[in-house]
Order: sequence, then C-alpha cells, then structure tokens
Amino acid sequence: MRIADAVIKVLENHNVKHVFGIPASTFGGILDALNDSQIEYIITKNEAGATYSASKYADMSNKLGVCMLAGGVGVNNAINGMADAQRNKVPMLVINGDVRLSYMGKGALQEFNNAKVVESFAKYSVNVEREEDVIPELQKAIKIALTPPCGVTLVSIPYDIQMPEFKGELECDNTIEKPVNDNKALEFAVEEIEKAKKGLIFIGRGTRGLSKEIKELSEKLGWGIISTPNAKGIVNSDFPYYIGNYGFCSSDGAIEYVENEDLDCILILGTSLGQSATRDYNDVLVRGRKVIRIDWDTKEFNRVFKEDVSVCYDLREAVKILNKEVSKKNNSFLKPEMNKPYVKNHTGISLRRLYEMLPDIFPKDTCVIVDVGDFFNYIFKYMPIREDMDFQGSVNYACMGAGVAGALGSYLADKRRPYAVFVGDGGFYMNGMDILTAKEYNMPIMYFVINNSMFGLVKNGMKAIFGREFDAKVQFDKISIASIAEAMGIEAVQITDLSQVESLEGLMKDRTSPLLVEIVTDGTEIFIDTDRLKKVK
Repeated sequence: MRIADAVIKVLENHNVKHVFGIPASTFGGILDALNDSQIEYIITKNEAGATYSASKYADMSNKLGVCMLAGGVGVNNAINGMADAQRNKVPMLVINGDVRLSYMGKGALQEFNNAKVVESFAKYSVNVEREEDVIPELQKAIKIALTPPCGVTLVSIPYDIQMPEFKGELECDNTIEKPVNDNKALEFAVEEIEKAKKGLIFIGRGTRGLSKEIKELSEKLGWGIISTPNAKGIVNSDFPYYIGNYGFCSSDGAIEYVENEDLDCILILGTSLGQSATRDYNDVLVRGRKVIRIDWDTKEFNRVFKEDVSVCYDLREAVKILNKEVSKKNNSFLKPEMNKPYVKNHTGISLRRLYEMLPDIFPKDTCVIVDVGDFFNYIFKYMPIREDMDFQGSVNYACMGAGVAGALGSYLADKRRPYAVFVGDGGFYMNGMDILTAKEYNMPIMYFVINNSMFGLVKNGMKAIFGREFDAKVQFDKISIASIAEAMGIEAVQITDLSQVESLEGLMKDRTSPLLVEIVTDGTEIFIDTDRLKKVK
C-alpha cells in the first residue's frame, strides 16, 4: 500500500463520502488511489467552488467537509471558501498536492508555501516534509478540524512522498474531545432565569438542529425568540413566540421589541454576536438586562458585550437541561407584527413581494440557500420560512458566490430536500459556473438569479453615505442570464412580472436536473440597512 492509498484509507475510516476539488498533477498519486475507493470526487469549476461546497456540506451534515486541490494556485483560489468555513466554525480538511521536495526553493511551477498562506485564519496548517509524517499529520488535522469549536485545517503533501510504500500502521481513532461542560455555571444560569420576570431568547447558528427544544423552552418561559441572520429558519416564522430576524436586515417587530419592551433578562444561545447579529454592535440589545450566554467557544465570552453569566456547554445538552430545570412561567406574550405593511415605492418587480410569495409554492422541505448581495436584504427581513423548510446563509464572512457555488455540498449532505439558491447577478458572474457542475452530477438544484444589472449594495450604499453614486461601472449591460443557462443545456425561465410567479410551481416539483429562474428587476426598490450606514456616516 502506497502512502497515497493510506491517505484515502484514513478518509474512509472517518466516513468521508464526498471530496470536492479540481484535479492536478501535484496530487496525482492520491487521485490514483481514489480510483480504488467508493469516495466520490466532485470536480467543480473553480477551487473556491470546492471549498464553498465543502463548507456547506459540513454545515448541513455536521460531518467533515473535504477538499483536494493543487498547491499554489489551487489553494489561493480556494481561500475564500476556507475562510467562510472558519468563520462559520464548520469542520473542513483541505489536502493539497505540492511540488517535489527536491524542487522546493528553486522556483518550481506553482511552488508556494501553502501552509503559510492560510495560517492566519486556519485552525491548523502544515507542509509535510517526511514520508513518515504524512499519515500522523493527516490524522492530527482531521481531529483538530472536528474538535469544537470546529474549523479549517490544511495538509500540504509533496508529490514525491505520496508514492512510496506506507510502512506504518493505520490506527482508527475517531474520538473527538469536546469542551468540558461547566455544570456550575449552568446551574447559576437556571437560577438567574428563575429570578427573571420577563426575558428574550436570542439564537444563533449554533442552535441549528435544536428547533424543537428551543420552541419548548420559549413556550415554558413565555419568552419571545429573535434570531441572527445566519440562524433564520431554525425557528419557523409562524411560531407564536418567534419575533423575527435581528441584526443585519432586522425585522421591524424585532427592533421594536428589543428597543421598547421592558425586559430584565436576555438568554443568548450559539451566536458569536458579530456585527451582523447585533446591528453594528448596538448595546441596546443588552442594556439594563441580565445577560446569560451559553456557547462552547470560550473565546467568544465577553468579547462584544459584558455578560453576567457565561456558560461553556454543549448547546444540545444545555437546552435540554434548561427545559428540565426551569419552572413554567405565567408570562403573557403577544406576538408583534413582524414587519410594517408593504407600500409600493418603486417600479419593476418588488423583491419583498416575491420573497413573501415563493414559500407558498416551494416544494415541501425546501432549503433556501442565500448568497451575498443587495437582494439578500429582503430575504432576511421578509421571507417567511415554514416549519418543514431549512435555511442556509453566510453573512459573517459574506463572500459573493458562496451560495451559488456551495449549494452542491448542501445537496450532497441531504438529497431528500429540494434546494432553492438565491444569488444576485454580481455573485452569479463571480462563481455561477458551478450550476454546470450541478447539471453534470444530476443535482436538481433551483437557482434564482436576481438580475438588476448592477452591484446594488455599492450603488445604493455610496449614494446613501456620500450623497452621490460611485463614478465607475457598477451598473452592467443587461444580459439574459436565462439564455446563458440554456446555452449550457440547463432549463431556464425568465420572470419579468410577479403575475408569472405562480407558473413556477409546476416547474419546481419532482425535479431531476437543475433549474435557473432569472428574476429581472430594475433595482428601484431600495433597501437601506440604517444601522450600518449610521456608523459609516
């Protein structure tokens, strides 16, 4: 067995089913070993698409996302997807091939110090230089990636140490250390919740998979729930205690409730309280309130706001304990209107109305995946998410193209769900070619491309801040993106009026191949995120 074969055996021992990347000669030995494995190698159109896909796969499945890439140009292309995974604290392993050891330092083709490139943000990165270190370093990197808080690791393996005979033994140690639960702090949190008269639950993406338990806790306490943008959909929009999205693109009801309700306690679960979750670090969220925070990443505690009780605990266990230990409160709760009524103040298609309509015709269990751009303001604020649906966003690193390319990984993590990806024309032009990958691998993903022929956030934001638009070509020539998809052999339709939306229902049912829906709008429905703009001004 070659070292390359041993690399694949290690991945198989960790139940890896899919690997994303673009083939290259620098890891040819490992690619050859893949021929004898059941692991499927998904070839994307760009290395960034591979890492976005691995990130979304890890997020959706709670398993290790894996990429195999060339060193140098491949790793550099892949950095945005790696950074996205690190910010979202999902486990990702990147294996890259490298030039021969004997070539290093001599200006070899695509030679680069790969571990050094990513060490500023990765949990662990290493350039392997000895045959005997390949497997130990690989196993170490996997363990680090999967250890909470999870993150990205990279192992760079030169070509000439992939091919020799493997002389060691493959130990299958899949045990992962979890942070030690702080039982004393959790007991104190229960005591403080018991004392509180009226509180609020604030959930982040760390509560993914805990919808039932959080709703049970909310009903028991009589406390409302707000969610960060990345946690949208964890609690369904029509749940009686769900107030709405808070932070970036806050729902009107959530802002009103946080600012004006007489609350003496806020329970914060599974959020890093970043800029997008706090309305630009606005302390109105916590001011004058007892702050209880539960997370398993101790580095997050007291980083943004001062906390009264900080609890390091696995949220899956912590929320169950809270449900068992806290007393039922006789609080009355009146759910506020989530958003103010729609008023037409634009020409062209209203994205608000579009997003309010679509969930009514989405197939059951649809997962909405949101890319980055002007269009997503309306999704976070206005799109209702049903109880059967799911939602994936990535606002923290906020890289355009992450959703349109990363949806491949989401689909492979859970094939039973239909997927609806929303991307702007700008994001599509950056990383949209992986819709062709979806076609090649028969992935029935629905892509909604919002085409306003501009970088809307730049155009509208600059005008709001400086009183004039940026004098460069942030507005594009009008191009039919539906025609681009059709040229690839992908079914596509173009929507120019909301009256056409209902006709999509039949097209979305029981798909076996991708569908692209181009939404042509003129961009006059301006959404301004006032909290961010006030700070910038």
